[in-house]
Amino acid sequence: MAHYHADRGRGDERRPESYSVFLSNNKHTMGYKIPGAAMDRVSLLWRLRRRARRGTICMTFFCISMALLYALCAENSVPVTDAIFGVRARTRAQPRTHSVIKAMNKYGVKVSGPGGTSNRPKLSGPELLCQVKEKVEVTTLTADLQPFSALSWAPLLLPPQQLTSDLGPYKSCAVVSSAGSLRNSGLGKEIDSHDSVLRFNAAPTNGFEKDVGSKTTIRLINSQVMASDDHRFLSSSLYSSGVLVAWDPAPFSSNLSQWYNHTDYPIFIQYQRYRRLHPQQPFYILHPRFEWQLWQRIQDNMAEPIQKNPPSSGLLGTILMMSLCEVVHVYEFLPSRRKTELCHYFQRFYDAACTLGAYHPLLYEKNLVKRMNQGSDRDIYIHGRVTLPGFSAMNCTAKAVREH
Repeated sequence: MAHYHADRGRGDERRPESYSVFLSNNKHTMGYKIPGAAMDRVSLLWRLRRRARRGTICMTFFCISMALLYALCAENSVPVTDAIFGVRARTRAQPRTHSVIKAMNKYGVKVSGPGGTSNRPKLSGPELLCQVKEKVEVTTLTADLQPFSALSWAPLLLPPQQLTSDLGPYKSCAVVSSAGSLRNSGLGKEIDSHDSVLRFNAAPTNGFEKDVGSKTTIRLINSQVMASDDHRFLSSSLYSSGVLVAWDPAPFSSNLSQWYNHTDYPIFIQYQRYRRLHPQQPFYILHPRFEWQLWQRIQDNMAEPIQKNPPSSGLLGTILMMSLCEVVHVYEFLPSRRKTELCHYFQRFYDAACTLGAYHPLLYEKNLVKRMNQGSDRDIYIHGRVTLPGFSAMNCTAKAVREH
């Protein structure tokens, strides 16, 4: 076995000692002398071949990893995918490995309805909008619900009424994603012109006002952000203005009592701590039934099984605002011509999964939103802006939907 020099890791590839001894002992083999230059060429060829083998192995592992990633978040709508992400994004996602998707079922999702098959009914945009309005109920936790009515802290800290009873109605609303494509967008003034603005998690406005505006009416945060020390949820001033709305995934078929005892992250502990620090700030928690009702709408309208994980904060926030507003503009949920692999406009982290999705059924969500969009394709391409009607502005009678 070859023994390598101890300093081989410094970047310059060294020959094995046994290889050097072999060349030294065989300079005069067969009656002729091997010139030093020839030995150097042999050494160089050996190093190049070694590096090529390593490169091939690394590239093989990289390609397999990327194939698995894109298989998990593959889009079923070829025209939508090509229009938004380009042909490369679709072709890299094939072939699709449904077995991998189906194996991921942390929340015990039970699929029902017409979704996940190619012969499902194809709904129009107005039909999709009305289906979401009729079958997705935007609800929040209140102190009168079990098990909270029996808990000593709940009547003091949980809101007595639903969020939809306390907030709105608003005429125009903006849902501002955290996408890296908002950088250099110049959309700040347009965003701030809305009556209500929703932002997500730890997305800041200070220093980014030109692109994302400064107004924050509602901030939707997930339980992971609440529990993370890095986000300083209990101490950062970022969260202390506007209305807070939190969410945490629950098992698909669990009731509130089961969820309360088995949350993904300690949402209720952090909620109590924050409410005691900021007793005057409105703070709601989404009912987990809302998340899975919305997930079912996505699955019912797709031709293949989607990830069995809850929808993203982006889609949850969009539907939440549709329940409060007459018209909703969603910014950079569908990427514009500024599309980039930069995850967030306020960070320097690059990952295609932030746009394409991996954990959440993000590509399928984008498909759904694209079909419901009432604005122009040019608005999406130039501004990254989707236009959706609020539930209060929809006419969902059968005649109205047919005539639209």
